[in-house]
Amino acid sequence: MAITIKDIANKAGISAASVSRILTNRGRFSEATAQRVRQLAHEMGYYKNQSAADLSQKESRVIGVLVPTTHTNFADEIIKGMQTKAFELGYELLIAFVETDSQQQIKTVKSLLSRQLLAVVMLAIDIEDPVFEVLTKADVRLLSVSNQLNNVIPSISSDNYAMMHTIVDYLYNQGHRKMALIGASNPDPIVAILRRKGFIDALLDHGITYNPDFIWGVENAYQTGLDAIKKFGNPLPFTAAIGSADIISIGLLNGAKDAGIAVPDDLSIVTIDGTELTQITRPILTAAQQNFAQMGELAITTLADQNLSPHTIIFTDITLKPGDTVANIN
Repeated sequence: MAITIKDIANKAGISAASVSRILTNRGRFSEATAQRVRQLAHEMGYYKNQSAADLSQKESRVIGVLVPTTHTNFADEIIKGMQTKAFELGYELLIAFVETDSQQQIKTVKSLLSRQLLAVVMLAIDIEDPVFEVLTKADVRLLSVSNQLNNVIPSISSDNYAMMHTIVDYLYNQGHRKMALIGASNPDPIVAILRRKGFIDALLDHGITYNPDFIWGVENAYQTGLDAIKKFGNPLPFTAAIGSADIISIGLLNGAKDAGIAVPDDLSIVTIDGTELTQITRPILTAAQQNFAQMGELAITTLADQNLSPHTIIFTDITLKPGDTVANIN
C-alpha cells in the first residue's frame, strides 16, 4: 500500500496539512520539524503525486524545458543550474529534445504541452513561426534562456553585443589589429546578429575597419574551426580569432596544429562560452566565460516569482578568463 501524507503525519505527531505544507515548501516551520518530516517521508518511502498536488493547488509545479538535439555542452550547465534551484523551490523539470525540423518541433511541443505545466523554457533554441504560434496559444508562461527570440517572450542571456567589445578590447590591448570572428556568420539568429554587430562596432571604436571575409562560419561545430584554418591557409591573414563556441575554438586549436600554425605565437584564440572543455585543451583556451549556471537558476526563480514581463531581458555575468592561447604582440 502506498504511503500517504496522513501516515507521515501520524508518525510525526502533527497534522496532515502541516506535513503537506512542509513537503511542498509552503508555510513556516522550525528547521527541526521540517527536517524530521522530510526524513520520515524518505524512510517510509513516500512519493508525492505531483499531478494531484498540482490540481489541488490549481497551479502546476512542473516546468517543461525544450533543448535542441544539436546543443553544445553549455546546455548541460544551464540544466544543472535549473535543477539545483528547482529542487530547492519544489519544482520539477520535464526535458524534451527538439529537432531542427519545424514539423518535428511542433509534434514535440504539443506532446510536452499535453502535460500540466507551469511554464516552458526554450534553451538556446530558435523557434520557427508555426511552433511559436503553438506555444503562445498555450496557457503557460514562456521563457527563452541563452537566446533572445523577440520582444514577446522574456529572455535570460549574456549581453552578446557587450561581450564582443570585451573580447576585442582585450585583444587590442595585446597588440592585435587583424581579428576574425569564426562561427557567427549565420544571418538569422539574434545571437549571431548581436555578436557580429558588437564585433564590427568594437573594431570601429579602435579605428579598425573590419574585413567582411574575417566573419566566417555558420555552424557551432568542431568542423567549423577545422575548416576555418583550411580556408584561410598558412600563414593566416589575421593574428587572432574569436571562436563563437568552445567546440569551434577546439577545432581552431587542432586545425592550427595540423597546419603547423603555433598557438599563440602565430594565432591567438579567444573562445566564447568558457565551459569545462576549455580547461582540458592544451594550451588552455582564453575564454569569455558565460555564467550558464546563473542563467539556469534565474530561470527558475523568475518563473516562480512571476516577475517577468514579455519585454524583459535579463543579462547575466561575463568574465574574461585568461588562458594560454593569446600572445601579447605589442
